[in-house]
Amino acid sequence: MGAGGRETPVRSRLSGESVDNRRPFNSFLKALSLASYHALSEQLVQVDLVAGACLQDDEAPVDWVYFPVSGLLSLVLAIETGESIETSMIGVDGAAGLIEACASQLSHVSCVVHIGGRGWRAPASAVRHLMLSDPGFCLQVWRFAELQVLEARQAAICLALHSAEHRLARRLLESQDRAGWRGPMPMTQESVATLLSVQRTTVTAYANVFQQLGLIAYKRGQVEILDYPALEAKACICRKVIQKHHDVLGITDPYSLSPAED
Repeated sequence: MGAGGRETPVRSRLSGESVDNRRPFNSFLKALSLASYHALSEQLVQVDLVAGACLQDDEAPVDWVYFPVSGLLSLVLAIETGESIETSMIGVDGAAGLIEACASQLSHVSCVVHIGGRGWRAPASAVRHLMLSDPGFCLQVWRFAELQVLEARQAAICLALHSAEHRLARRLLESQDRAGWRGPMPMTQESVATLLSVQRTTVTAYANVFQQLGLIAYKRGQVEILDYPALEAKACICRKVIQKHHDVLGITDPYSLSPAED
């Protein structure tokens, strides 16, 4: 297969009676009507999302749309200096390549597996066909596109108005929620600093404060949230704003999704 990890055998496709009737723990898949879900499920194949794997190259055709049920994907943009900037994360809250598959059919970022997990993928052509032929599916694509716009706007507000301490607390919580993760998460100070648009030393300083308060356990390359409610109290208001956006659009937010079972 192409980039993106290992596929399960065909018998594990979400079709017929080959799997149980529970939908995967993914916000987009859970938001679909029963008819739209069954139409898409005929094309879904389960994949292992291997940490470090590149699922999609920048400026390349989009061949697959990925729906994580655990793990975390990073969307990375290369700039003229040769450096790479992580622009956003996708986990159980969404799908990678969804908007591009239905529009330009080209990727404008690279998609890399940051935290390994599992997911489902469907051919971009099948997703595009449903977008054009199924009004219910089309509506859900537009809702997720609107959610992405709202989150981008909120990110700009957050960067301008909120402290690095509060933004760090929110990012740590969102990483765990979106990854469907429990326990230590692989996470470097460099990647967090890039997402927060701050210096690495700033991340180090606040991570040390959170650790001294017993909110997290941090060691090189790994973070574990020890006191979720207390860390949530430290997070900026953007977290609640984004949850409200999910409610208004009728999209299950990642905070209410259970971790995927192997």
